[in-house]
Amino acid sequence: MAIKYSFGSGGFKLGDRVEHLVTGHRGVLLSEIIHLSGCNGYQVLFPNVIKDDRPTIKTVDYLVLRKLNPTEALFKKELTEPLDEAQIFAAKGTDIDVEWLSQEMKSGKEPIPEPDDAEGLEEIMITPGTRVYNKLYGIPMMVSYLYREAYSKEIEYGLIYMNNDKEIHVNSRAYGLVPMEQIIDVYTDDDNKTGPGFDDDRIEFSAADNAVEGQWDRF
Repeated sequence: MAIKYSFGSGGFKLGDRVEHLVTGHRGVLLSEIIHLSGCNGYQVLFPNVIKDDRPTIKTVDYLVLRKLNPTEALFKKELTEPLDEAQIFAAKGTDIDVEWLSQEMKSGKEPIPEPDDAEGLEEIMITPGTRVYNKLYGIPMMVSYLYREAYSKEIEYGLIYMNNDKEIHVNSRAYGLVPMEQIIDVYTDDDNKTGPGFDDDRIEFSAADNAVEGQWDRF
């Protein structure tokens, strides 16, 4: 049986505060990516890791992330005492204005983002590994990953195609694509296909008998 792609299977919600188990850096989940292999990754904003005068955003595999407890600080990791209700704030309703936010931040309180429960999220219409016709570009491409930002109900499809022997990557919504054929299936271990994610034992390529001639044969 081929892998079932689903958002949230990494065990996190967008907006969750997390810690990178390797670096120890702490951040907030901004978006979720589901790769062709079925693995879930997250784009994480690390506010304390500054590069070129900006907080760093990194794509991280869910296996190296740990969700912070409500009493753990994101901005002041060196705090020895756990956070209590007097040390945190969550912007809700009419609380949100510049003066109020400025006051809360100056007091050194910890902002707690609102987790995204993904209610009303559209269904996955096209699975990774599918050859599609991109109506905007007018050429075939292959879906290589799925992507969603926090608080967005729409899924973006990551696409790849070849141009003059170069890989080109673009994104599209489902309504901009016409599925043509499934050219790659990734299988789970319980199908007696036991190799790692991209070994021949776990992936299956369809015959490209109907592929477009020329440089599009590969996708």
